[in-house]
Amino acid sequence: MEAGPNQQIVQTPSVTVTPRGILFLLVALTLTMVGVFRIDGDLIALGTAGLLLGLMVIVFGKWNLRGIHLKLSAPSRVFADTSFDLRLTQLNKRNLFDACSTNLELNLSHVSKIETHATWTAARSSSTSKLRGSIAKRGAISDHPCTLSSAFPLGIFRFSKKITLEHEILVFPKPLVPKEFFANGEFDDAWDGRGFQSGDTPGEPRGLRPYQPGDRAKQIHWPATIRSQARGRSPRVREYDPPGLRPHHAVVIFHSFGTDHTLIRTDLFERSLSLACGTLRHLRGIGLPANLRADFLAWKSQKTFHSEAWSDTLTLLAQAKRSNHTEAHDVLSEIEATPAEDAIIIISDMPLTSWKHILPERRVLIIDIQQHRFEQRGLNFKSREPRRLKDLAKENSRATHPQQPDGLNPQR
Repeated sequence: MEAGPNQQIVQTPSVTVTPRGILFLLVALTLTMVGVFRIDGDLIALGTAGLLLGLMVIVFGKWNLRGIHLKLSAPSRVFADTSFDLRLTQLNKRNLFDACSTNLELNLSHVSKIETHATWTAARSSSTSKLRGSIAKRGAISDHPCTLSSAFPLGIFRFSKKITLEHEILVFPKPLVPKEFFANGEFDDAWDGRGFQSGDTPGEPRGLRPYQPGDRAKQIHWPATIRSQARGRSPRVREYDPPGLRPHHAVVIFHSFGTDHTLIRTDLFERSLSLACGTLRHLRGIGLPANLRADFLAWKSQKTFHSEAWSDTLTLLAQAKRSNHTEAHDVLSEIEATPAEDAIIIISDMPLTSWKHILPERRVLIIDIQQHRFEQRGLNFKSREPRRLKDLAKENSRATHPQQPDGLNPQR
């Protein structure tokens, strides 16, 4: 067993025979056996030389992977299923011999495979590969298996050893923005409740008006301004309706409550966390402060607006575990404890039919876990055969009565 910085070697180099090596060994054994059978010294010498060459290849091949250490440089915090840059460094700590033609296969979080090749690594030197990868699942990951292999020399044997690289990576859920934010303009300039604030986006364009002091230069409509200036009038600017309204504060309630006999699916819990992450990220993007109240946080209110609070929230989402003891009164108490001027967004990993009926008479935005619904298309039994017959009749008519110039038309 060898140990190096940020790594742990699991096993010593193993040896496997390549197809070329199988052919080489068969030829060497055949020559040796035929030489012994015929008592031919030349054939025996050739066969024995081939076998000795194979032994020497094994010795040099194992030596080629000895003293090689790996180091992984990657971000410590990433989003799931999002590509990021990383570097894999191969250190050759031998004093005399270089490392030739080595292949590296890195398994990020035991799932994502990344391959690279180092043609030459000089003694007491290193070679670095700049790679790009992604991790599909959220969570805290520290171990990353890596396989170091080589077919040097001659390519008749393949030598490999497994190394476990230790590098902690915290993977956040993949942010998915729910479609409900864009379906009816909810929370984006369409709020009619209490505790509102003006939105940042301009209203619908109304028309053109004369320039007034305080108008921004980007509001000038240049084609209309040129025409107006040609008539000796003032410049023209675009006029918009007033911006819409959005809530002053929002509360995102996450729960795992469902009625009895409802199937619990772990993949829906992961999707709901992605929707929660995308919801909170969207609210921060439009400048709307929001608090997260989740059953997996024991209903502790978590702020998400400021940078430090957002970083803590992402960490909690990455380490979240589904709560199995959520009751209906827990969800109702959180809704009733929310002030009337705050907007409420509810996300759950259970189907809507299993918990929507318990909600009180209050305006809430419900995020459906089934963001995509695939409807069955009806069968169309209408036949296109009559149209084909009509087209065929037209073609026959054209062939029977070809069009002729007016001067040669006998009917005229």
